[in-house]
Amino acid sequence: MIGDILGEAFAVYRRLWRRSILVAGLVSIVVSLAQALANRHVTLLTQLVAVLLSLVGSLLVQGALVEVVRDLHEGREPAPLAEYYERTRGRLGTLLGTALLYGLGAILIIPLARWALAVPLVVIERLKRREAFARSSELVRGRTGRVLMLVLITFVISGIAALVIGAVFAPLPNFLAAWIGGTVAGAIAVPFQAHMLTVLYYTLTEPERPILPDEPVRTSWKSVWDEEPPA
Repeated sequence: MIGDILGEAFAVYRRLWRRSILVAGLVSIVVSLAQALANRHVTLLTQLVAVLLSLVGSLLVQGALVEVVRDLHEGREPAPLAEYYERTRGRLGTLLGTALLYGLGAILIIPLARWALAVPLVVIERLKRREAFARSSELVRGRTGRVLMLVLITFVISGIAALVIGAVFAPLPNFLAAWIGGTVAGAIAVPFQAHMLTVLYYTLTEPERPILPDEPVRTSWKSVWDEEPPA
């Protein structure tokens, strides 16, 4: 299970890497700038703003990327980036509450696995916070150990990627290293986490259906900001 899902997640990443990096990168520019400013001017206000933007930005990216994979899974052509953000924006309140409870529950380790599918469930099934936790626990039941291992491995892979990217930009002045390095690391590393959770969701809810369609959907477009996908 672990190897199969990681393999599928990498396959989704390869298929949608341009769009995934754009979705994550546009948000990461703002989040990393706030974090760099907070590191440069350390006050309670700057730290709170950086933490809030980081949390909201991460949720916006995760939700948008879940929608990206959903389109791929259901055979739809890619939508403009603005549409993915718009689909997720209305669920940010629920996602924020879900993330806060998930973070608190993760201290106990087990909820880290049992609630792992909360974000895909909020976005795809439009569930409320409590419903998403209950549904995630139901889907993961009997596989808690394997899902926990999968989540931890994904964190390690993303963390190592972020560290390597950060090291590349370390020679720059501190502010630029934090801003540019953080932007690139977020754009490249964050999508894999979101793709893994979405692949896990579809593996458990639709085990008979492949994550990727047999024939690749067309992934070219004139402008990622067009109101309508290209004909």
